[in-house]
Amino acid sequence: MKTKPHIIIDARLYGPEKHTGIGRYTKNLLIALSHLPTFSRYNFTLLVYPELLNDIKRDLDQKFNYVTTNIRHYSFAEQLKLPFLLHRLHPDLVHFTHFNKPLFYFGLSVVTIHDLIKHFYRGQNTTTRQPFLFWFKYLGYLLLTQVIIKTNHLIVPSNYWRQYIINHFHIEPEKITTTYEAIDPNFLKFGNLNLIKNPKFKIDNYILYTGNLYPHKNIHVILRALKQIPDLKLKIICARNLFQKKLTEQINQLNLTSQVEFLGFIKDQKFLDIYKEALCLVHPAFMEGFSLTGLEAMALNCPVIASNSSCLPEIYHDAVLYFNPKMETELVTQINHLRHNPKIRTDLIAKGKKLIKTYSWSKTATQTLQVYSKLL
Repeated sequence: MKTKPHIIIDARLYGPEKHTGIGRYTKNLLIALSHLPTFSRYNFTLLVYPELLNDIKRDLDQKFNYVTTNIRHYSFAEQLKLPFLLHRLHPDLVHFTHFNKPLFYFGLSVVTIHDLIKHFYRGQNTTTRQPFLFWFKYLGYLLLTQVIIKTNHLIVPSNYWRQYIINHFHIEPEKITTTYEAIDPNFLKFGNLNLIKNPKFKIDNYILYTGNLYPHKNIHVILRALKQIPDLKLKIICARNLFQKKLTEQINQLNLTSQVEFLGFIKDQKFLDIYKEALCLVHPAFMEGFSLTGLEAMALNCPVIASNSSCLPEIYHDAVLYFNPKMETELVTQINHLRHNPKIRTDLIAKGKKLIKTYSWSKTATQTLQVYSKLL
């Protein structure tokens, strides 16, 4: 009897509550994989942290085998101990859902690279660490990405990054696969509930920003735009407070304290209450890997104004209003278009609802399993 191929998936970064975008990707990919008709042809093992095991089993039941480990990501133990653990498990293939594959693991593997933004944004203004420690870790990151990209099959979330890696690292196109991501199914449920209960809800006078506050997120352009629209407010949903002190200082300098509110971390179930009355979500980033943020807003019937930079036009198509992320005047113009033209709002919501249906975790999982099968 032929033995099923043994595939290990590194799920240590499982779940959006602690691990944000990578955690959401890992969770939804695994759920979708477990529902594929060909799932049973493989023997899957998940590598998980002990504290996440109950949550993972609640979501996935007994469809996977589980191996717990306290080997932390980004640690020396990951580089030194994880290869031995993997070797003992005898996998035919390992899928690392982030770029932190150990340098000394030489087995067949797939690595998901969500972005290479650190290749473009680096230095003291991008970190809260001491300069020496930052540069030490940054050089390690560069070495790691070079080795991983050259020696593994890669999965990326957009063609923007696929083409960048092909051109910059001179790798063969067949060694890299684009698998678009999708929104969490909960957002679809909340969005439908919104339409049923609030077919004509009142629009309040605020815009939303959701995400972290790293420099490449470019939230400062929103602040500059607010100076030109003094009756408009900004609500910031941010799970991490890194760089919040710097941003607060700028808000004070611009005399915008009455216009800006930090909401902190918001659970998915409460997003609906905040999004349903927002004028729009503004997504001003200079660079993204895929960016679920705008798609999640669309699912909650909230229009999106987005930067026309990096992969965003590839992902959002014509379902958003675009602006040059370096020009707050363009952002102001798009905000005013939305404020004074109800039809634009209606059209964007309709286009957004249509767009999010083109992305699904089932597609992502199917394409991922095809990568496994091709390599095996």
